[in-house]
Amino acid sequence: MTTTRQPAVAGRFYPGQPGALASEVAALLEGAPTAPEPPLAVISPHAGYAFSGRLTARALAATRDATPGGIAVLSPSHRHAFDGIAAPSQDAFSLPTGTVRIDTAARDALTSGGLIHVEDAAHDQEHGVEVQLPFLHALHPGVPVLPLVVGRADNAQVAAVIDALPQGTLIVLSSDLSHFLTRDAAQAKDARTAERLETGAAPDLRPEEACGARAIAGFFTSRLAEGTRLTRLAMANSGEVTGDDSRTVGYGAWAITAGEAACLDPGQRRRLLRTAREVLASSLSRGKPPLIDTASFPPPLQTYGASFVTLEQKGRLRGCIGSLKAHRPLVEDVALNIQKSAFEDPRFNQLKERELDRTSIKIAILSPARRMTFADQEDLESQLVPERDGLILRDAGRAGTFLPMVWEKLPDPRAFVEALKVKAGLPKDHWSDTLTIDRFHAETFAEV
Repeated sequence: MTTTRQPAVAGRFYPGQPGALASEVAALLEGAPTAPEPPLAVISPHAGYAFSGRLTARALAATRDATPGGIAVLSPSHRHAFDGIAAPSQDAFSLPTGTVRIDTAARDALTSGGLIHVEDAAHDQEHGVEVQLPFLHALHPGVPVLPLVVGRADNAQVAAVIDALPQGTLIVLSSDLSHFLTRDAAQAKDARTAERLETGAAPDLRPEEACGARAIAGFFTSRLAEGTRLTRLAMANSGEVTGDDSRTVGYGAWAITAGEAACLDPGQRRRLLRTAREVLASSLSRGKPPLIDTASFPPPLQTYGASFVTLEQKGRLRGCIGSLKAHRPLVEDVALNIQKSAFEDPRFNQLKERELDRTSIKIAILSPARRMTFADQEDLESQLVPERDGLILRDAGRAGTFLPMVWEKLPDPRAFVEALKVKAGLPKDHWSDTLTIDRFHAETFAEV
């Protein structure tokens, strides 16, 4: 006999009537764009739809083109204290708009492996999973969902669950941000939290920064998260809805994609290239760049990101400088790096204003780098994927970087590695036990 879990917050966090719920979900999703490439995971808020429904829709609509075999929703426990990670015992979840099948196969496999346990009390009054379900039901009808509530669990426990999920599982990390601060204090705190998430500090996230910190931190400790990129989709505050600035809750939505995936849509790419050209033109004509109002750019361009900016003239390099790690908003990073490429690349004279019209701009946005392991150079070369991998080589106090676009000129892995050694100031046949290689990917686009 199929057992069904009844909703706990229908009529409170979201409409309890089928028609009203379907209409609200459809309206919220209608204005939410799809991600350029389907994410592996999203961070999605879980307040009432009046407060954060727009952001929940923004996060989950990013998955519109995904074809997951299953969906795992990880929520913090708001009302029930327990150890570990809990799934419900039922076979399905009832919603006003229909029934969502629970992924019992994934639940049973994780339970058998000792990674989670069944505890209905953890789900009885929990809204963190439930508010995601109407959107997921509309976007991915028929796909089973594994509802997981995270109690007292450390990063390793959560990471073990993430890595044990079937390949192709879409992961929803349910979380709000700051709680019950003044609007100004909340926005400042949430901005710091966003910076920490986007610059690689997610494994150290604390519950006071985001109520879903245990799930988020655990995800970013997992093998699945290695080398992924995190793109900001939206941020908001309950004070914008209530008008009460004295006691607010913060919300944020992010997409988490594979390092080689595209994160910017064509319009965002064009805007970033146009901004880079405006910065370069102003620096050449007026001797200083224009002011960059970061808040006026769409959230993906406000995301902290690492970029390289390349200048070319008739296909020939004219300057290239960038950042290896995210440490400022992407639009600011591009604006600074185009100036460095034009005026500070030691391989070239400073760019002149008369060269502007014949100079083209190419931007690469880097994923976080991962340290490679290999026995020797042959082993290293066998692991490389031409046209996809960028490398950072370090040894003997020297370092060199090749972007993935360098494969266009050096398509052979051996030639690629040897040329990188030379760029770092080492002999092409250099090898030592202290040599390290970090691999990254890049989303690259150029003026046309």
